[in-house]
Amino acid sequence: MLAFLLALNLSSPADTVVVGAGVSIDEAVRATVGSGAHQAKQSVDPGAERYTVQVYAGRRQDANAVYVQLSDSIGSSMPVVIHFDEPQFKVFVGIYGSRLEAEYALRKWRGRYPTAFAVLAPNQRFKKGSSTR
Repeated sequence: MLAFLLALNLSSPADTVVVGAGVSIDEAVRATVGSGAHQAKQSVDPGAERYTVQVYAGRRQDANAVYVQLSDSIGSSMPVVIHFDEPQFKVFVGIYGSRLEAEYALRKWRGRYPTAFAVLAPNQRFKKGSSTR
């Protein structure tokens, strides 16, 4: 049973929480944290690709203006992120589990941003209302 809980805990996504109580679960958590096995899951897993829609790439001032405009219009319902990828600042909207979902959302954004396109998300944590600005 303990091996099953450890396997479940190590193979679950980083945002998953296993809730329970008891000596076996406490021992499993201590063993996992003490072994450093959980740290490998913090890095980007090649099988866990995330996609987003890039709506702008260019100068910092223009990127900030697009970021503020998007943040005000969509609020915290969808993440809006500014990311510096030398030599440009890029603004991304949304986070999707597959390229198909991102392409579907792209149809909505192409009306306001004709140069928008779906792209593999940059290597960073996306949170609602977050920014790397």
